Amino acid sequence: MPSGYLRHHILVDQFINRKSYKRPNRTVTRPDLGRETERHAEKLKRDFAEACAITDEFLLSRDVEFEGDPGNYIDFETLPNHPLPNLSWTSKGIRLATSGRTSDGNAIGTIYVPEREREFIRTKLNEYQTKRSEKSGRPSHETRFASIEYFRAARLESLWVDRRPIPDMGAKTWWECWCWPDRIANFAAKALAVNVTLGEGRLHFAEREVVFVFADRQMIARIVASSDAVAELRLGRDDASFYTCDISRNDQHGWVEAAVERLELDDDRASVAVCLLDTGVNRAHPLLEPIFSAEDLHSVNPDWGVDDHHGHGSEMSGLAIFGDLTNILGSSGPIGSHYVGESIKLLPPDGFEPTAPQSYGLITQQAILRPEIAKPDRSRVYCMAVTQPEVFGPRATSWSATLDLSSFGGDELSDLLRRLICVSAGNLPDGLHHTELEDRDNYEIEDPAHAWNVLTAGGYTQKGPIAEASFRHWACAAAVGALSPYSRVSAAWARGVSPIKPELVLEAGNQGIDTASGNMISGIDSLSLLTTSNTPLDHPLALFWATSAATALLAGMGAELLADNNNLWPETVRGLLTHSAQWTPTMERELFATSQKSQRLLMLRRFGYGVPNLERALRSASNSLALVAQQEIQPFIRERGKAPRFNQAHFYDLPWPKESLLELAEHEVRLRVTLSYFIEPNPSADAPLSPARYRSAGLRFDLRRRNETQSAFEARINDLAGEEEEAPTAATEDPGRVLGERSISAGSLHVDEWRCNAADLADRSSIAIFPVGGWWKTSKDHARNNGIMRYALIITIDAGDVEQDLWVETAITAGIEIEQNLEI
Repeated sequence: MPSGYLRHHILVDQFINRKSYKRPNRTVTRPDLGRETERHAEKLKRDFAEACAITDEFLLSRDVEFEGDPGNYIDFETLPNHPLPNLSWTSKGIRLATSGRTSDGNAIGTIYVPEREREFIRTKLNEYQTKRSEKSGRPSHETRFASIEYFRAARLESLWVDRRPIPDMGAKTWWECWCWPDRIANFAAKALAVNVTLGEGRLHFAEREVVFVFADRQMIARIVASSDAVAELRLGRDDASFYTCDISRNDQHGWVEAAVERLELDDDRASVAVCLLDTGVNRAHPLLEPIFSAEDLHSVNPDWGVDDHHGHGSEMSGLAIFGDLTNILGSSGPIGSHYVGESIKLLPPDGFEPTAPQSYGLITQQAILRPEIAKPDRSRVYCMAVTQPEVFGPRATSWSATLDLSSFGGDELSDLLRRLICVSAGNLPDGLHHTELEDRDNYEIEDPAHAWNVLTAGGYTQKGPIAEASFRHWACAAAVGALSPYSRVSAAWARGVSPIKPELVLEAGNQGIDTASGNMISGIDSLSLLTTSNTPLDHPLALFWATSAATALLAGMGAELLADNNNLWPETVRGLLTHSAQWTPTMERELFATSQKSQRLLMLRRFGYGVPNLERALRSASNSLALVAQQEIQPFIRERGKAPRFNQAHFYDLPWPKESLLELAEHEVRLRVTLSYFIEPNPSADAPLSPARYRSAGLRFDLRRRNETQSAFEARINDLAGEEEEAPTAATEDPGRVLGERSISAGSLHVDEWRCNAADLADRSSIAIFPVGGWWKTSKDHARNNGIMRYALIITIDAGDVEQDLWVETAITAGIEIEQNLEI
């Protein structure tokens, strides 16, 4: 069989017409010695060979290509009333996937046999046929093989252990894939290769890891066959309605108590906090009490108290600490928390005067300072899911400019305290007709989510289909993997003078479409997230949705990154979260349906850079080379008696594994670059006309072109550096660049990808970071003329499903060094 073909060993029914080896039920005692054992062994060898041949022939006829070493799933059945034989050889990777017993008492099961170990099984069957124990004279491996009635090629149903019927062909739904933990990375790679949607969260058990996949039956068959990871398949996953339906609602306390018993909290977690600016927190909740200490609850007005008067803050807290509880309550493993919670009551309770809009910036600034004064040595990620309805657009407001200034660290350059602030994008109005989603671009990001330095969270959804029987005839407003029907966008904003918003999208829930009115309906249980409530004595679990939920999830990811490495700058945490993001298959199809970068940029203003992934942010995969730099740069310089001028560009020598990339030749690789920094804002009268008037300075990146010498590259960067406006002056466009030079406009977070063949990338081993114009250059303040900016640069090579381990071959153990620091 030619190399490079995928051997699909999990077969969908109509693809093959296999022979049946089913025998009438009978009780047989096989002789210890003699011809019967030899004949039985010969039959099992034929069965095993035919099972392998059937699947090989199937794949050759289908012309499905795959690089790797997949194996065979083989069914077996024993004689009645015999114990399940041990057919696992762990050291050889031969494992038992599923097992059971028929109504007639026959033990049945499916084993996974790596292709390279087929001969091992044949050898053991030969020994069973010919070798005898010297002591007893009994056949070798008798306990493994004597009771087996047949081997045969497995089908997809062989791994199906759910009492509910396996989904019909062509119908997409959620599947539970129960995998061997040591093969989970391979499973994820294969799933992404066939463009299916992986669910958020996994369940971890001692010998299984459960991954949720939204796919049809044929997609699942392809993933299972090529990943050597799946042991069992079940239907769907629990949704919030499981815990809120009439029966389970009365047992919510039991679920919460069981979760509390599984809490494992780090002793040193108090060094990092996720800090919520909201309606307060009810720390009487059993899951929140260990996370929020009384001294970490604050209020901008002491008369307001610190308890949650509304519910929103407690609901945000559960998501920021634990994520969607739907993914947590059903698992059995420990529930960890590596950081604590802080709360600042930003909104007044009933009976107090509402905060005046002109005071939003001042009140928020005061709120941010309170926990820092109380515990100045603690690192924080701030979370604010409060927006100003009917105030939108890219023009700076006092509120958004205050957030930019707070992120930058203040207005004293000698004493800056940078902050990462996560803000919600705002929500579409309730009760819209579903056809109004076609005009989503009219619903703009709300104030203050357009602030440059904050990380703005929009929403997408993996919720669906609707589980409740009373709503099953309703459709979902958004498809799985698409933008949530709650999320606002910035597509209507002028290109070049406004930042990309939202930068990231996270789970925000879905809506149902009322078949009678066509209106979209919120709050359907199975389309919502599950979190901690404000009423723990009554019902401790609550439904939650919209971009508030997305923002809480994002802030929790940021705190987790800081807890893992407290030396990361806020700029770096923001960059890592964005760099880890991937577009869902639905988003990818939209993005790459056009080759026009202006259209891609428009889509980027709807779903940003995709869905962040904490695992990718925490560590690079074995086939992904990740480089991270935290550096300072002085964009401008003003010498005595001279006018300010541009000062520096940083050039990085990228240590590509050049030989390995050349070996990969035409194989597509993806180079992703993220540049994150904070600007000092200047919301002056002319700032809306030019980003250079709002930002202290801008930074850009560019990659050396193929066949471009280093000296020519540096000369080209010198020509680009110092531009006041956003339109690049590059004479030729870089063909491998996905979003293009014009996608890097306003804002202080820039991302782009190069998708090209490996040989092309091997020659592009240098990247430049250089400044463009800003108000620091024209300021009369000498300190700002010579001001220092910090930035985080993250670069990843993703070679996809290839054998070369690019990371090991680079022999890089920590970061990258600046090769040159040249004056402009």
